[in-house]
Amino acid sequence: MSTRERSVHRREDTRRAARVDALATPRNCALLIAAGGIGLLAFFLLRPTYPNYDSYYSLLWGRQLAGGALPDYTAFRAPTPHPLHTLAAALLAPFGGAADRILVLVGLGAYLGLLVACFHFVRGLLGALVALAAVAAVLTRTDLVFLAARGTVDVPFLALVLLAGALETARPRRGLSVLVLLVLAGLLRPEAWALSAAYFVWLAAGERLPPGRLLRLATVTAAAPALWLLFDWVVTGDPLHSMVATRESATDHFRSVLDAARRAPIFLGADEREVTLAAGGLGSLLALHLLGRRAVLPLALAAAGVVTFLALAVAGLPTFPRYLALPSLLLTLAVGVALAGAAVTGGVAARRLALGLTALTLALLAWRAPDYVKDLRGLNDKSTFVGYQHRDLKAVLDDPEVAALLERCHPLTTPTHSTIPVVRVAAGLGEDEIQASTAQQRPPTHGLLLIGHLFNFEPIAARPPGAVDPRSARRPWSNSPLPGFAPIAREGRWAVYARCDGRALARSSPGAFARR
Repeated sequence: MSTRERSVHRREDTRRAARVDALATPRNCALLIAAGGIGLLAFFLLRPTYPNYDSYYSLLWGRQLAGGALPDYTAFRAPTPHPLHTLAAALLAPFGGAADRILVLVGLGAYLGLLVACFHFVRGLLGALVALAAVAAVLTRTDLVFLAARGTVDVPFLALVLLAGALETARPRRGLSVLVLLVLAGLLRPEAWALSAAYFVWLAAGERLPPGRLLRLATVTAAAPALWLLFDWVVTGDPLHSMVATRESATDHFRSVLDAARRAPIFLGADEREVTLAAGGLGSLLALHLLGRRAVLPLALAAAGVVTFLALAVAGLPTFPRYLALPSLLLTLAVGVALAGAAVTGGVAARRLALGLTALTLALLAWRAPDYVKDLRGLNDKSTFVGYQHRDLKAVLDDPEVAALLERCHPLTTPTHSTIPVVRVAAGLGEDEIQASTAQQRPPTHGLLLIGHLFNFEPIAARPPGAVDPRSARRPWSNSPLPGFAPIAREGRWAVYARCDGRALARSSPGAFARR
């Protein structure tokens, strides 16, 4: 290709990028957001999902707060509390039994917000064309969709951090508004504390700020850890409860620093390891070339995530894959740079390399196409599994005779601890009125038995953090009808048996037990 032909192609790409930028008007963005909202609403209605283990505990604690009581953070295998999630759940308490589905809707809304934040973040750095490619790459991450569909803290956390990044990209050293978003993120996940501290240092190192404003910014920066510690102290009397509880409940996730560093690439790659690490890594190098000094923001976000992950290993705390969710997401955004970065790349040699990277990324995506279909099927299967599990469980708990027995016949024994917060939210049981068979030292002799079609309540990919391998947790009597317990009700995948006051109870309408 001659120099003149290369120049023509370069101008065409530049014009194409400019046209996309021109189309990215507020009206068109609003139309895309509305279309995305309709799609997520359709998913919400057609594939009913429910919160995960941690999120159900947030609902339970939020209900307790709304009722004027302190949350029972010390319940058996209670997850790490997240103050903002608990407070948000308290606002849903008036909705009663619909609160869990509303929390899922909030999670899907946060996912839409994440896509919008990703677009504006990348657009502020490299333009609308690359931003669209980056959002398309994020859409291939079915793991994020499933997290959103379970009402977890992860997607709102990422949305808040990326929105803060987008605001900072639009106006460097913006200040308070960025810090407030990071504080909110820090009340969902403590990794944001490092981001807030780094951003404060960034602000202080810029133009000389009046001492009063500097003090106000420092106060806001410290708000998230201070409020988290205060929350723990008020509820449990121990300001370090969250850290201690996380350490004690996740013994199978401890890793040395070397092991954490070795596993980091696996965690960063998430579900799309080949594309994320290869195309995303090379796209990151292209982004560094294109951004120059402006690359400090995405680099700082990625570095904060990786450093926090390794610091947890140094401190002897568990290192879950989700602690690298932020740098993993940034690598996914860099896949968009690998796809469309050539359109904004100048220089003959650099442009050739960028075009080669585009071709390589397209080849990777084509090679991964069957796996993308498999991922979508997996998302559908997991969503369907969750929907049926919860639908049938709620139905059997709503059975009139079961509901009456739940008032007076305790404890209710569940197969594993994973079911406990769901039942407590649905039936209003107290901590001492329900037990997991995996925590019992001997078979129960009275009360109710909740028997499931499967021992595990969650799909494998969504088991709660710190869950014990069922091969070691399961008791001989787990998830089995016991002698002396009479069948009361069955709905789909779940059945309830009872032995109250030392005697088995027969259902008034025995034929109803056979319902499927």
